[in-house]
Amino acid sequence: MTLTGIQKAALLLTTLDASTAADLLKGQPQQVVQKIAFELSELDLKGQTNTEQASEVVQQFFAELTRPQSGELHIKQFVNSLLQGSAGKEKAKELQNKMQQAVIQKDPFVIISDASPIHLASVLQNESPQAIAIVLSEISPKLGTEILSRLDEQKAQMTVWRMAQPATVSRQTVLRIGEMVHKRLAEMQSEQVEAGQTPEEDTSTANLRKIALVLGGLNKEKRDAFLETIEGKDDEAADMVRALMVTWEDIPRIEDKSLQEILRQVEVSTMAKSLQGADAIIAAKINGNISGRMKEMIEEEVSLMGTLKKKDIAEAREAMVQPLRDANKAGDLEFIEEDD
Repeated sequence: MTLTGIQKAALLLTTLDASTAADLLKGQPQQVVQKIAFELSELDLKGQTNTEQASEVVQQFFAELTRPQSGELHIKQFVNSLLQGSAGKEKAKELQNKMQQAVIQKDPFVIISDASPIHLASVLQNESPQAIAIVLSEISPKLGTEILSRLDEQKAQMTVWRMAQPATVSRQTVLRIGEMVHKRLAEMQSEQVEAGQTPEEDTSTANLRKIALVLGGLNKEKRDAFLETIEGKDDEAADMVRALMVTWEDIPRIEDKSLQEILRQVEVSTMAKSLQGADAIIAAKINGNISGRMKEMIEEEVSLMGTLKKKDIAEAREAMVQPLRDANKAGDLEFIEEDD
């Protein structure tokens, strides 16, 4: 990627500590500071800040320096410190808000691409296939795949068909759709906060999930040792990590043989409830690992069911996942090895 002068300046500043960078910017107009801070945010959100690029910039502008500082610094913290150090705390918040709005106006999909697949799919579920196709064309293929798997089958098929058609909408229309989706994502987050699900709680769960995924890749002996360490400090966190090692969404990652053995233990009514409204990938994995007779029994069970409450479906899925967790705890659950 060819960098502009402002982008090069932004990357150069990331090789310095925040206070030094702020000192360098103190004599600059606020417009310059805001432009550099904006580029830092945009490059980070697009995943375009890397050590190699920063090193090239340092060598280009500061070849006479023998050792640029190598300490890593989180971009968001850096921007915050940079703004406060150069403009003062009173102006920092105002500048940060302007930065965020500038990013959204220039390309709302930069922010959308960082959204949770679950939240984004929920927002898009009620949109037209054409609008969804536009959004999926602007985000990464990996995120797009996750979104498609969470849409109902008919809408997903229409969306893919729309994506295959020649583009007939203007860039302005694309950006308007992006702004609309971003606004609804923000409204959803606001509703979650009002309902008591705070961003801090969401982040805490996400962090525990990361720990669970890391420990899940270890052998049983090492995994148990780490869990005991966590348990010694926080019983609740240890229990949460154990639960997050195997979730409903992890079913496609389980080896067929392991899954088949567990599914034989699940009651037909429980499986029928859990499959209601299930993601296509998860449903296909389960259906591919049960007998034809079991499928017939599930279909018969579903035909006798009325409309299920979300709570009933969630409880059924939890009942299905629990024996998987038990098998994992015993070291008997095998996962599909992913390529690096």
